[in-house]
Parts: sequence; structure tokens; C-alpha cells
Amino acid sequence: MGNNQKIGSTEEKILEAAKKVFIQKGMYGARMQEIANEAGINKALLHYYFRSKDQLFEAIFQEAFTEFIPKAFSVFHSKKPFEEKLKLFVSNYIDVLTANSYLPIFMLNEINQNPDRLGHMVNMMGIVRDKVSVELKINEEEGRYRAMDTVQLLSLVIGMTLFPYLAKPIIKGAFSLDNETFHAFLEERKILIPEIILNYLKIKN
Repeated sequence: MGNNQKIGSTEEKILEAAKKVFIQKGMYGARMQEIANEAGINKALLHYYFRSKDQLFEAIFQEAFTEFIPKAFSVFHSKKPFEEKLKLFVSNYIDVLTANSYLPIFMLNEINQNPDRLGHMVNMMGIVRDKVSVELKINEEEGRYRAMDTVQLLSLVIGMTLFPYLAKPIIKGAFSLDNETFHAFLEERKILIPEIILNYLKIKN
């Protein structure tokens, strides 16, 4: 029991250290020795848990999206109305980014340096795009929604969700937001983002 707790604690320390170093240096600029130093362990112990930076990256990415990816799939495969699916998707996405504040910058670095690493994320978005396309088409044909390109819609949703995390220092500084008011600002976007999208889509009678 105690030994298992120790193993978990060491792995957690390594993952937290790797997040910090990857954000500062990027995947290619980071060194295993730097990660070991940040974690307060020797390099041999680091290699015992993770043989390479690739393994560390995968562990970090999987940790962050272990809950989000199944939720995203289940939301868009459910029989709920499209409006509800959109709200749930945005809410879940914001929750994941808030719980993993390092993730947006980390992903941005990887997209620029090595987009192939995010292949599973790209595949997920492709499946979501296909499901959303079908629902948009049905609502359009039934006269509820105006025509809208699915890529535009998903790009708007992702862009509006991600931007506050990428521009956090600017937003907090420009509008004098402390941590509490910034968190409230993010929570409000769970309501605003779907409203903005749906207000555009819905055909007013």
C-alpha cells in the first residue's frame, strides 16, 4: 500500500515537472535532465518511470484528455437535441482547460513544432465534425437553422473557448481581473458561447 502510494507520488511529481519544462522549453527544447531536476530526482529514476520524452508527452496528453475525449464522443453520439449537445461540449471543454491550465500553450507549441503528435486529437475532431455536419443538415432541411459550414462552426467554438486561456495575462491585466473574477468570466462563457452560435444558426420566425 505504502509502496504504491510512493510510486504514484513519484510519477505525479515527474508529470508535473515535465509540464512545467515542456511549457517553458517546448518538446524539442526540453531535456530529461531538466525534468529530473525540476522533479527533485536523479535522471536514472526518471528513466525508470519514463524512458523518453515521447512517453512523457503521451502520458501528459492522455492524462488531460482521459475524461474529455469519452465525454465529447458520448455528447455527440447521444440522442439529446443539438442545442444541448453544443452546451455540454463547450462546458466540458472549458472544465478540462480550467483543470489543466498548461494545456492550451502546451498544445499550441506541439501544433507548431510537430502536428503529427496530436493525430488522435485530429481524428476525434474529424468524427465530431461528421456528426455535427449531419445534425446541421437535418436542422437546415427542416427549416430551423440557416446553412453554415461545419468547419466554421467548430472553429468558432474552439477559438472562443481557447482564446481566454491563451491570452489569460492580457485579459486579466487589461480588465483588472483577479483569479476569482477570471474564473467567473470563464464560467459565464459556458452560457455565452453556445448562445452566440445558436442565435446565429436559428432562423427567426
